Amino acid sequence: MNAFKSFLILAVALLGLASCEKPKTEPTPPTESVVLKIDDNAVQVKADGGDYYFTYTLETEDGEPIQSFNAELMSAKVSNNVDWIHSFDFSTEGEVCFVVDTNITGSTRLAEITLNYGKSKDKIVVTQSGEAVEVEMNIDFAFEINGPFVSMTTTPTPENIRYYAWYYSVKSMETALEQSPGVTIEMYFERLIEVDISNAIYYGAYAGYDAEAAVAEITLVGKATQQFELNGDTEFYAFGCAVSNKGEIKSDVVYTTFKTGPVAPSENVLTLSNVAVNTDRVSYDITASNMDQYATIVLPATVVEEFTDDEFIAYFNKIDGYVSYLNFGSCSKSYLLHEEDTDYYIYYFGYEYGMATTEIKREKIHTLTYNPEAVPSFEITIDKVTHYRVKASLDVEPTTSLYYIDICGINDTAEELQETIREAAQWYVDKGYYDNIATCYRIVGNKGSQTFEFTGLYPESQYRVYVFGIDEHSGEFNTDVYFSDVITTPAKAVSSSYITINTDNYYDGFELIELYPEEFSDADGWAVLPLEVEIHGDVVDYYYDVYVGDVTDTTYPTDDEIILDLVQYGKKNAPLTMSYCYFYEPLTLIYFSKDSDDNNSPVVRVPLYLDPNNCADASEFPYDPSAVAMSKSARKFVK
Repeated sequence: MNAFKSFLILAVALLGLASCEKPKTEPTPPTESVVLKIDDNAVQVKADGGDYYFTYTLETEDGEPIQSFNAELMSAKVSNNVDWIHSFDFSTEGEVCFVVDTNITGSTRLAEITLNYGKSKDKIVVTQSGEAVEVEMNIDFAFEINGPFVSMTTTPTPENIRYYAWYYSVKSMETALEQSPGVTIEMYFERLIEVDISNAIYYGAYAGYDAEAAVAEITLVGKATQQFELNGDTEFYAFGCAVSNKGEIKSDVVYTTFKTGPVAPSENVLTLSNVAVNTDRVSYDITASNMDQYATIVLPATVVEEFTDDEFIAYFNKIDGYVSYLNFGSCSKSYLLHEEDTDYYIYYFGYEYGMATTEIKREKIHTLTYNPEAVPSFEITIDKVTHYRVKASLDVEPTTSLYYIDICGINDTAEELQETIREAAQWYVDKGYYDNIATCYRIVGNKGSQTFEFTGLYPESQYRVYVFGIDEHSGEFNTDVYFSDVITTPAKAVSSSYITINTDNYYDGFELIELYPEEFSDADGWAVLPLEVEIHGDVVDYYYDVYVGDVTDTTYPTDDEIILDLVQYGKKNAPLTMSYCYFYEPLTLIYFSKDSDDNNSPVVRVPLYLDPNNCADASEFPYDPSAVAMSKSARKFVK
């Protein structure tokens, strides 16, 4: 054996010894120091389901990756007892596999998965779209009725299907079918549902909702309870059908009937005073002893004089827009009438849910006769001036005089003002809005001594209030123009009054469902953010809302653009709103207030980023769950 061969044998022997040694490993860190992070906190799943996975990393508290892995320390829990996600597999390091069942509900559904490694955890939301398939479904309707108050509980079969459920007057249905030969009840209900869903999608787009979000606002999933306030002692249909998450009808319509009970009487004492009758109009005050709802309306004596109380209420309920005649608390009213030298009745009575709740009171009045020979005179008094509005009082003699009053710049001449009004009136006549120019002036003009407010003014600008008389029969101007003294509006100021809204605590919608399954049935996947307003100082009105995205850059949208948007779409003077917000996305709460001098507070923009791992304990949810009826989702700013 030569020396080289001996060296090879020795080398092989040494390698053999080395291969038998147990390999060295890094010590496993204690589970208390492991930080689990899911890489992407959302999984999108198709309707047909299947095998899905998400990835994660394990790190030390210093952010160093962990080299060892113990699958026995991994576990996953699905929120709210969801059974359509199952079969978790942790065998591959950095990856969790699971199975999602096919979704045949026609609705998008969500679930939250909590992944645990030892004592560390993170959350992920699974969203599964729904198949738009035809289904056979039934709805069990159950009712709790207390007078006009109806609690309708709907239980669909199959369970957890998306559906639409609502009510409709039996009498209205009978009238509709009489006017639509060949149309069945089922066909009519389908049309009602289609129109309601189409309107929700159409108007929802203006507030930044896509079609699916808009449909979700007016439909239900699974067993649900809705609260209605309806006309008393009236028969209704309850109806419903399955719909897809896009709003298509996916089953036959099912329906049943129910009847509301009588309305409780009111102790409200209504008093009529300060009745001012003119040739073609009347004004008066109603004093109410409490805040129960009541109605007041003026009607020709020839129409209602022979009515019994029951006949009058039936007549009132059929008036288009009758809700405009409903009031709470004391009020001042003014109505334009049709005829001079004619009898009318002022009606005032407690009214709730289609029924009278007090004695029906009425007072006969007689309109005055116009004297075209009388020459009116005017006296203008300026009562209040802000950077935005002027309040002025006008005394006129005789009181039957027709006049036009408005505000103008200090350089506008009497001739220019009258010519502008004449041209505007003629335009309305030419377009067919009025038969003649005199009728137009009677509608847009005024009579009697009154107080007026003129808004939309500019700060640090000069104005005058002006008025002139009009012959209501010929439409000719019968006086010169009367001007007030020059009015100078003050500078616009920042209001020292303001509101605050606390956003420290928000709640996991899945956890609220477990505690309040009926009240928060639609909160799955949302962060529920209570927005409670606190007022500081002379606040007259306030507005607020939660916007999608980071809207803290004041160059776009500007504060003025935000104010216009909030006034049109935001919450106004609402002391508490439960806002449904997105997790893991930037949001912005924006609010401002206005004082009695029309000055705005600064616009406050609060950036929000809601993490499900930082939610407050749902058991400490501090508000009455019924407040969720005021819930509103975050929306996009749309210019």
